[in-house]
Amino acid sequence: MKPPLKFMIITVTMVTMIVVLIAIFATSYYINRQTLKENTINENYSNAKKLSALTNDTFLLMQQTLLAHHETILSNWDNPKKLSELAQTLKKSNSNFNSIAIIDENGIGKANTPDLKLMGTKVDTKGVRLGLRLKRNFTSSPYIGKNQKLMLIVSTALYKDGKYYGMLNGLVWLREKNFLTHLLEETYGNYKYDVAVYDSTGTYIYHKNRNWIGTNARKNQATINLDKGRPGKGTMVDQTGEQVFAGYTTVPQNDWRIISMTPVSKALAPAQLTAIKAATIGFPLILISFLILMGLIIFITKPLNRLSLLDYKKPIDEVIQETRDFKSPYQEVENIRTMILSFAENQQVILRDFEEMAVTDPMTGLANRRRLNQLIQMIRDNEESFGYVLLDIDRFKSINDTYGHLKGDQVLVKLAEVISFATPHSGLPIRIGGEEFAIILQETSPDEIIAFSEHLRHTVEQTDFSLPQRITISIGAGYLDSDSYDVSPFYNEVDQQLYKAKKKGRNRVETVFIVKGKKYIS
Repeated sequence: MKPPLKFMIITVTMVTMIVVLIAIFATSYYINRQTLKENTINENYSNAKKLSALTNDTFLLMQQTLLAHHETILSNWDNPKKLSELAQTLKKSNSNFNSIAIIDENGIGKANTPDLKLMGTKVDTKGVRLGLRLKRNFTSSPYIGKNQKLMLIVSTALYKDGKYYGMLNGLVWLREKNFLTHLLEETYGNYKYDVAVYDSTGTYIYHKNRNWIGTNARKNQATINLDKGRPGKGTMVDQTGEQVFAGYTTVPQNDWRIISMTPVSKALAPAQLTAIKAATIGFPLILISFLILMGLIIFITKPLNRLSLLDYKKPIDEVIQETRDFKSPYQEVENIRTMILSFAENQQVILRDFEEMAVTDPMTGLANRRRLNQLIQMIRDNEESFGYVLLDIDRFKSINDTYGHLKGDQVLVKLAEVISFATPHSGLPIRIGGEEFAIILQETSPDEIIAFSEHLRHTVEQTDFSLPQRITISIGAGYLDSDSYDVSPFYNEVDQQLYKAKKKGRNRVETVFIVKGKKYIS
């Protein structure tokens, strides 16, 4: 037994309203997510720059503090008791250091606080060896000190009257409370932002997980950009493999890198909460509207019966036409008809857009390989002859390596414009991939293919690509008549001609013609 029409209409209406409800909530959720994402990324970038400035200022202050004590220390160089007192005073006056050490030019400890048993002993640590070798101010990479702690030193060279006496070092114990933990945790807190700091060697100076301090930072978009001196922001994967929204920059004073980040799950959590609240508030209203609409449907079942007989499985063009032809005496039914028509027309537009996108190269706007295959299939189905011109840019890799990929992309776009302008109306320019392009020529002859290829090669050679070097192309061109064999071997023949053109010195045209199954190579 078939269900009554009103039941089907009620069911369809209910499903439609649910779909609309989901679409509204999904759109709201998506917009909210995007807003949260953009705000979080910008906040992290701003936070990274702020922390970079503060860290830079702190390091300048640390170094200036050490330099300010040089004269007093050198004046008491031979007084161990006084040097110990000066080290203690310096430590108390600057909480940024976990320890202060004075080392002479031979690496012998003169004084330190707190006591690390350095006085009178040879200090043969990585930081001290580096300082004795450099004999200048520097900030070390992390290393294990004599007390077996992971540390770095802010070192200043002690000179008097041009003579090198040793070094005054401020030690920062990286896995314990230090100026970075105060700056990055206590000052700004670590609930909203997770901050990671590593030096130019890729070694973590600070991370909320203390066990990672001293280890190498995982390669991601932020570390790669910072290695190239490019601060920035975006979405990336952190050390744990979790996606985060991040901002990153460098510290000018010591070339440290700071990444401020927020886990994606934490940043987008408010969007989920908002969506749940919206659903809670909106569902009763939708339900009431549905009940009212169900009552109205009972009075319009007869005209709706015709509307329900429309076959929505038909092609979208047919559905649109039948919906336009449908007439109803009821305004409610007319509204539904209008809604269906509007939805179908929108879907038709979207479908056409998708079809166009599917056969178009997004960078150059030329046809892509999918469109090439469609056209070739049509040509072969119609048993037509055609020309196939295959080209790529000579030494394109050197352009990317010398001027960057952005400039390389600009060259590709400019070349696509030149090809489009040069291609006759009966031809189709195509980007195969990378720097490789093709042109399908219909209603053509072997002589026309040769003339076109040489004209295109010459045009490209004479075109200004806004580069110091000249841009040239190598071309393999071919003609396949309607009586000849399969297309795949023909493609390979043309590809071999392109290879031959490059092998012969580039910036030239090599051709192959296949007529009645016979191959002719120029």
